[in-house]
Amino acid sequence: MSELKLSHQLVNELTAVVKNHDSGADDPGVTSQYLCAVVGFLLGQQAMPDEQKKNLVNELSAFMQHVVDDVSRQQKAPAAAPPPPPPQDAFGIWKPKS
Repeated sequence: MSELKLSHQLVNELTAVVKNHDSGADDPGVTSQYLCAVVGFLLGQQAMPDEQKKNLVNELSAFMQHVVDDVSRQQKAPAAAPPPPPPQDAFGIWKPKS
């Protein structure tokens, strides 16, 4: 699969399109059903063997679960501290205290 550019803006725009089509899509479950149905519709129209379509659906299902797990984990994680600054080169002479 290719690298995706998933963003809040994309999700919000897709959700808005679905809501404009059906006001019942205010429910995230209904919106999700529409999006899944669109994927099924697109794959159903493709000229490829049924077994290949089935395999792709299984891959997409596993991918969707991975995204759900990843987003859930990010939402539960406490705000991370900023990363430490990168190490810098330094030079000097150290002398022990007498």
